[in-house]
Amino acid sequence: MNEAKLHGHAVDEAVLADMTRWLTEAGAGKFNYERPAAAPKALNPKAIYYSLGLNSVPGLNPVQREARSRLLDTVKADQTENGSWSAWPDTRPPILSHSGETMTALACLALLPTANAGDGTARAAVDKAVEWLKATDSDNDPQSTALRLVLWTRLKRPHTEWAPLARLIQKRQNRDGGWSQTAGGPSDAWATGQALYALSLGDRDKADPAIQRGRAFLVKTQRKDGSWPMISRPTKPGGAGSDSLIPIVGGGSAWAVLGLASSEKVAAAGAPAAKLSSSR
Repeated sequence: MNEAKLHGHAVDEAVLADMTRWLTEAGAGKFNYERPAAAPKALNPKAIYYSLGLNSVPGLNPVQREARSRLLDTVKADQTENGSWSAWPDTRPPILSHSGETMTALACLALLPTANAGDGTARAAVDKAVEWLKATDSDNDPQSTALRLVLWTRLKRPHTEWAPLARLIQKRQNRDGGWSQTAGGPSDAWATGQALYALSLGDRDKADPAIQRGRAFLVKTQRKDGSWPMISRPTKPGGAGSDSLIPIVGGGSAWAVLGLASSEKVAAAGAPAAKLSSSR
């Protein structure tokens, strides 16, 4: 909603204020679960996602800054010795990804605003994580690729480092214009919005056919209530998805809005603008 508002779209201010208040009162974002033997320093994903949410609020007030600081203390404490963040092995993707690469990129993006504002511990954590990412072969997960591209462009890494990631994302686009969370899977709002968001960053000064096709896919597949259809992926291959689709529909629809709002300028040079539903 903050991204849409930034790009000139009307949002429900009362709902946005309520969600911002909720994040501000969410504590340190820690899981109350015993970490598994396979990942003794498994991260607290809530702390990452909640701090990313507060990062989107323009002009944080002192109470909001203190809330973000508590969350980021948890994020920094979860960093492993090699600079990465360790994902939980048995969680439900894509929100709780199995990928250490994905979660490391997200943690860096959560820490980056305070690192850029002069927080030395945040800067050290980001720098250490970037060195790990540079030295580590990608796991080739579509979400890892998209988030690495977002991080590389936010860090203003050289074009030679992020351009191959953009080309890889473009290569993975499906014939219907959307993107899939996994190879061979159906196109959906989460993967498509994420791809559009990532591709819209960087030094683009003309319309991108891949972006235009992705936006058209989202416009076509949006439901009347404003959301996008999503399916739940199993925790383990061959397992069952969740009985409740509320989390993944919410997450997928949020990524769709992020992708549509952020890609408007790139798509404007040669294609009709996509319309965001006013429904929440």
